[in-house]
Amino acid sequence: ELRDYIVSIPTFQDETGAFNRSYFEQIANGQGYGVQQFEELMRADLVRGQFVEAIMNNVETPDIAADTLTKYTTEKRTAEVLTIPASNMTAIGEADDEILRTFYDDNNPLYMAPEYRDASYFEISANEIATTIEIGDDVAREMYEDRIMSYTKEEQRGFVQMLLDDMDAADAAIAELDGGKAFEQVLSDRTGDSPEDSTFEPQTRDEFVSLYGEDAANELYSLAAGGYTQPVETGFGVYIFKLAEVNPGSVSTFEDVKEGLIINLQMERAIDRLFDIRNTIDDELAAGAPLTDIAEVIGVPAKKVTNVSIEGIMPDGNASNELPLIVDFLDVAFSRNIGDELELREGISNKFYMVDVENIMDATLKPFEEVKDQVATDWAANRRITLATELADKITEEFSAEGSAALALAEYQDIQGGDFTVNEVTVDRANADNAVATDIHGSIFGQEIGGIQKIAAADGDGFVLVRVKERILSADVDEEAITGTKDQIKTAMQNDIMGAFTNHLYDALPVSINTNNVKATLDMLVTQTEQ
Repeated sequence: ELRDYIVSIPTFQDETGAFNRSYFEQIANGQGYGVQQFEELMRADLVRGQFVEAIMNNVETPDIAADTLTKYTTEKRTAEVLTIPASNMTAIGEADDEILRTFYDDNNPLYMAPEYRDASYFEISANEIATTIEIGDDVAREMYEDRIMSYTKEEQRGFVQMLLDDMDAADAAIAELDGGKAFEQVLSDRTGDSPEDSTFEPQTRDEFVSLYGEDAANELYSLAAGGYTQPVETGFGVYIFKLAEVNPGSVSTFEDVKEGLIINLQMERAIDRLFDIRNTIDDELAAGAPLTDIAEVIGVPAKKVTNVSIEGIMPDGNASNELPLIVDFLDVAFSRNIGDELELREGISNKFYMVDVENIMDATLKPFEEVKDQVATDWAANRRITLATELADKITEEFSAEGSAALALAEYQDIQGGDFTVNEVTVDRANADNAVATDIHGSIFGQEIGGIQKIAAADGDGFVLVRVKERILSADVDEEAITGTKDQIKTAMQNDIMGAFTNHLYDALPVSINTNNVKATLDMLVTQTEQ
């Protein structure tokens, strides 16, 4: 039974679906286990799976639960939907100056000119410093030689492996190979594996060593093309390798990498110089130097931004062309006050900057005459919203009153000079075809039959009234739908059971650590770091 279980796991199968012993042993090796240890783990996994399967297979969904839930989920409802756009409320009346001034006084925040500021700043970045640094060829060549390994592409070797049970079997295979028999034929005869399943893509010596060890690597990397190794004994059996492919290593020439190397050196030195400059700035700040003096000491220009709002707009309505390419410059400038202690701030990509607020022009109320047209527009919009609200509330109140069942929303079409529409819709709970908007669908299935609800229009223009007329429940529920509901309930119950069982295991079982696996992982990380 264990054998059948292991053979059935796709991870251990080749592209034809057949069990591949080499895959199984390599995965065991990669997890830090011997073959027998790994088989014991698989045996425990099999038992665990059988136990869980026994629990899960006994879960059944009651017919009454499936039938009731299916009727609920397949329910349909018919509703009237009355749209009341505020923009269609035309009977808003006329507004004289007195009315407009009152609206202006009541809504002063709408007509404020923003706060404007003047600020000085400087910025310095590693990229700018790098352009001023000269790197000679001799320096670049010395760095090239120091970093030669980073410009070296290691040789890679592809191979075919033959894994045998013991040294006697390996010696017999070697005798056949020495006798002239093809490696692929011996592989098939001795192991049952195909050459395709036993052939591995080219890899570096270090990658090969991590899987097979140093002795195997010494054998493989001393072969000529087409040659095969002597038997190599490991904890997982005896290997014989055939060299199938060689990708020669290479080294990029100095001229090939010179340009990029010089750019890297410039940036490295620029970053070092940048931190020296930061130390100078710290000294100047400690001495109480103003921003302009600090900029002069470090050799960068002090710049100004004038008459700018927090949105980056000037009083004439145009965007300021004085703003630097610093992401949070305006946020910083508007978070500070005149005379605040200077502070060096870090931007992105090794950039630093400093901001000093020099002048603050407070937000002011714009004169009525200057914004009169805007006030008139805002008043009209507000009046339309008020009328739409009053109409929606009136209809909602009437339909909520006792004895309103005979009323129809359609009776409220084309009243008060407006242009309103009533639609009757029938939708199911799923709303899979998006027959109505999500908020309307939620209203239809969120209220009682005969109820009415006012919701805001999705486009922000007025309101929508939703009145539910009737509920439609299917007398005969489709068997396929019931089967689907049963499956859903069963899955939910199984998930609950499995969750409770898992929580029990967390509480009841101790935690053990596979030290071999931990060591193998740490060794791999150390190897990668050394490379």
